[in-house]
Amino acid sequence: MATATTSISDFKAALPYGGARPTLFDFTVTGAPSAAVVTANLGNMKLYCNVSAIPALTVTPIERIYFGRTVKIPGDMVFADLTTSFINTENYSVRNEIEKWMEFINKTVANKSQSAADFGTGTAKLKQYQKDGTETMIYQFNEIWPTTISEIALSYDTASDIEQFDVTWAYNYYTQALGTARPTGLSTHAIQR
Repeated sequence: MATATTSISDFKAALPYGGARPTLFDFTVTGAPSAAVVTANLGNMKLYCNVSAIPALTVTPIERIYFGRTVKIPGDMVFADLTTSFINTENYSVRNEIEKWMEFINKTVANKSQSAADFGTGTAKLKQYQKDGTETMIYQFNEIWPTTISEIALSYDTASDIEQFDVTWAYNYYTQALGTARPTGLSTHAIQR
């Protein structure tokens, strides 16, 4: 019979940096359509992105009836949308670039794409860090593009706050790789989906 681990020191040793922290991350976008977007402004995006999430990953079941019973067969992989929240600057540097990116994909007046050869997608990276600043995990979102920019609430009642807005991103798939930190028990090769 196996002995249960009940020692606090064993538990603490299993979390050498105190566990993954949700505040230690940055989000960057590259490869956006350069004909529409000032990439230098998007480069500052990681300074203003204060909320993100590692999206859900689902393998949808295919259900078939066999002899009166439902049989579930693994089906397609579905990548959930990526959501981010940004602090707004007074010159709207990030929001303007994302709006121009959306305009590139489908112009508001002409109702057509700015370029038939370029679908207007880019690449994004969401990196998580240890407390010592070492990268632990890197998620790369391929063929990403903004689908929604939320409203910015304005009010005379809000005197001591900074404007914020959300962006929802669609993408075709992501890859996952270990950062430079090599936790015990994990292989050193890239993990890809």
